[in-house]
Amino acid sequence: MEELKPKIVYLLPGGLSNSGGMERVVTIKANYLAEKMNYDVSIVTTEQIGTPVFYPLSPQVHLYHLEIGIYVNFGKESYVEKLISRYKKIKEYKHALKKLLDDIRPDITISTLGLDIEFINRLNDGSIKIGELHFPGNYRYLMARQMYHSPIPIFVEQVRTRKLRNDCKKLSRLVVLTKEERMSWKNERNVEIIPNPLSFIPDKVSDCTAKKAIAVGRLVYEKGFDQLIEAWRIVHRTHPDWTLSIFGGGSQKEKLNALIRQYGLEPVITIFDPVKDIHAEFLKHSVMLFPSRCLDALPMVLIEAMSCGLPLVAFDAPCGPKDIITDGENGFLVKAGDIAALSDKIIAMIESETLRVSMGKAARTASYNYTEEKVMALWLQLFRELMNNQSSWIN
Repeated sequence: MEELKPKIVYLLPGGLSNSGGMERVVTIKANYLAEKMNYDVSIVTTEQIGTPVFYPLSPQVHLYHLEIGIYVNFGKESYVEKLISRYKKIKEYKHALKKLLDDIRPDITISTLGLDIEFINRLNDGSIKIGELHFPGNYRYLMARQMYHSPIPIFVEQVRTRKLRNDCKKLSRLVVLTKEERMSWKNERNVEIIPNPLSFIPDKVSDCTAKKAIAVGRLVYEKGFDQLIEAWRIVHRTHPDWTLSIFGGGSQKEKLNALIRQYGLEPVITIFDPVKDIHAEFLKHSVMLFPSRCLDALPMVLIEAMSCGLPLVAFDAPCGPKDIITDGENGFLVKAGDIAALSDKIIAMIESETLRVSMGKAARTASYNYTEEKVMALWLQLFRELMNNQSSWIN
């Protein structure tokens, strides 16, 4: 019997011009399904706005840009204005997406849980609905507690978190990235774990001898680069010959550069724009640092750094680093927000080349758990199961 080749649509909030981990993961999976499996694959964005895609995308993948403009004024509005704008954008998005899906007629629609989760279960386009959770399920509530002093936004985000969970329960499947996140959905039967894939394992690895550390990510509050700069201020006192490279773009770039200047760290900390070939940069450094506060379910940059043989030092934030890092084996896990402990572990890495090399080798070995072939086999199995179940139900 010929294997079913479902028509797949990915829904991606924002656009593919961003250099974020979710954009990278969706691109990797879409390329694999279109080129290696010959699936009909589409990606639907809400606001590409004429900008080019950041990561290489197969010409066999169809792109649809709805230009809803959900995030155009993100960060510039008051909290109340955000809620009003969000309500209007949901209505606009629902209307445009319903029309598009009726035209495409996909077999499976995969949401990355942007605003479409508010209405996707009510769209009667005939497709099976899957959700991909790329962040902790309670991230809105966690971030509200950190960012706001007023009880009103904290309460609203708590309500939104409950609604997200209820909407996810109605999906045919909710795919989470880590065992830790799966535990928070332990009573739900539609949840399963599929980690993010690596696009490839590089041939070369770092020799971990350069006096350089690296950190990668969007320059936004939740990524915690201000905490890393605070930690490096301590590191610099005893190891002024080591440097820190930060790769990323985002709204906090000027604020972070101002903090670097305030501490007189301009000679040793440099913020670089995002690059497409981050692997080449990893090879020039000796340790990967990850100061994130709470929004990373399974950080791709950690897995990519491991594939290049870099040991890791990360805050134990919910809920991805714990699945990736075996503390003391391929890196160090530090209590989230403990800047002194973070600096201590960085110093431990700096002061022992033997430690860096041995942990780097263990990190490289661990990265093989995330190869494209292994991870995509799990997705193909899920697609077959859902399609077969639907065929049995129809028959």
